[in-house]
Amino acid sequence: MIRLIVAIITGMVVITLLSVGTDHIFHVTHVYPPYGVPMFDAGLLLLATAYRFVYQVLGSWLAAAIARSRASAATWTMGIVGVVMWIVGMIAMKGAGPAWYPLLGAALSIPSSLLGRQIYYARHRRQSKHLNVV
Repeated sequence: MIRLIVAIITGMVVITLLSVGTDHIFHVTHVYPPYGVPMFDAGLLLLATAYRFVYQVLGSWLAAAIARSRASAATWTMGIVGVVMWIVGMIAMKGAGPAWYPLLGAALSIPSSLLGRQIYYARHRRQSKHLNVV
């Protein structure tokens, strides 16, 4: 159980750090508007959605790798927590951007987590086959 909790926390921290770090880089390089200015540009919001999706896949893969035998529980939990966080963010930041952006993030949260799990399983199977052949 402790391994599962550590896996989920680690995955979430990695996703958060990568997302906030990338956001910060885009703010200071003037790709994004200054902090505090709402962002409504669909292209920029799709960019943010794309890298958040990738980071969610990566964080979920990492959580699955840490959780090992509980990989499915870790990734499902991360996906569900992601949905909740996107919706809470939408409520808290009402008016800071278009409503479709957090709804899209929420809709992609579980698929990105499950993709991370599938990548972990595929890699784990390949490594197991290689070890059995050698």
